[in-house]
Amino acid sequence: MGRLILSLVIFLVSLWLAASSFYEALAVSFSLYTFLTFVHRIGQRIAILECISAIASLEILAVPAVTYWMFPASMPIESVTYFGYALPACIAFYAGLHGFTNNSSEDSHRHYIQHVIEYLQHRKTACLFLFFIGLVGFLVKIVIPLAPAFVGTLPMYCLLISVLYAYYSRSAYRTPLIGLVVILLLANTVRTGMFGDLFFWVLLALVLGTVSFSIPLTIRSKTVLIGFAFAFLLVIQSIKAEYRYNTWGHLRNERTANAGLMTELLIDRLTYPEKLLNIRHLFASFGRFNQGIMIGSAMAKVPVHEAYANGEVLLAFIYPLVPRLFWSDKPQTGGYENIRRFTTLTQFENTSINLSPVGEGYVNFGYGGILFAYLYGLLLRGCFQAVFIMAERVPSVILWLPMLYVGCLTMETDLLSTWGSLVNSALFIAILFWSTKGIGIEL
Repeated sequence: MGRLILSLVIFLVSLWLAASSFYEALAVSFSLYTFLTFVHRIGQRIAILECISAIASLEILAVPAVTYWMFPASMPIESVTYFGYALPACIAFYAGLHGFTNNSSEDSHRHYIQHVIEYLQHRKTACLFLFFIGLVGFLVKIVIPLAPAFVGTLPMYCLLISVLYAYYSRSAYRTPLIGLVVILLLANTVRTGMFGDLFFWVLLALVLGTVSFSIPLTIRSKTVLIGFAFAFLLVIQSIKAEYRYNTWGHLRNERTANAGLMTELLIDRLTYPEKLLNIRHLFASFGRFNQGIMIGSAMAKVPVHEAYANGEVLLAFIYPLVPRLFWSDKPQTGGYENIRRFTTLTQFENTSINLSPVGEGYVNFGYGGILFAYLYGLLLRGCFQAVFIMAERVPSVILWLPMLYVGCLTMETDLLSTWGSLVNSALFIAILFWSTKGIGIEL
């Protein structure tokens, strides 16, 4: 109730102070509600779906609304037109993710984590096995950067899952193993210049790890955690462009590691915090999450200059099920073709921007994309609930939720990327469980 009241207050303040439209004020207040719900759920449940809806609302509603208040000329279409689609679509997505009722029996996931702890007491070496698989994947990615996900990225993710296994099994190797994984994760960030994995994996580790705390987190503790997360994100946004400029070439495989430069940039930002806390940097960081530019540009072009795709987006649900081995021309993830076809925005070989599933819903079905957004949220929720059903037989499957959903956290990517990430991860996990059981190793 407190979250709802505060959101209502923000709605009224937005209407009064910012002289915003009804849609803009509602967009900001709804975004605040999703964020407060996410914070409230931390420590009570594995709040991955809450995290997804909070990030979606930030990128599709809150940031565009503030941009309309401050720099309306930078947005491709009028506010009323944009929010006339984006607001109901985002609310529909939220409804699909969380349902329309509040079932108190689902309020806590603590007992699931307790079952995981009990289950792993006789499987303490599983973390070492997963670490070895992850290390192999890490080395493959170094030697063959463009290796298929099944032999590179997905095995490498086992490094992070090994940390969860070590932590919850109370393995004697947990401290050195966690230390090694942190070093490897940082090394991978330096090598690739990709900071998203680092941020999202840390976020997911907190979301999952805090559920097992014997003493529930207080509001003050959650505020501190969220504050550190935003500070971390601000630092990343500050150094990312400069680091990539000095270490990336024109093509995706033209990337070099420079740990010295990374350290120098971090020290510089911590020594001179005014480089972080200034209007120019804050606006640049803020604008980075403005998904409204992509969706708005698509709404400006479709259907006036480009016809609706009439359901082509649904093919993205089929692509991940066909191995690239049997389909050499299978579409790549990244959304390049969607941006070229449905917007007037430009992008380069070594960067990517995407319409997001909500934007793809519009270019395919027009305002029918609102229903599509609901069904997509419902699909993500169904997969999440399916994991808990399987956990009744194999409790440790809960620990694989971060790997399943790490590609679904943000709306800055396309449907083929998000859904493909979830499906490929699920297939990899299933094969891993099946194959290890065949050699007598229980995960």
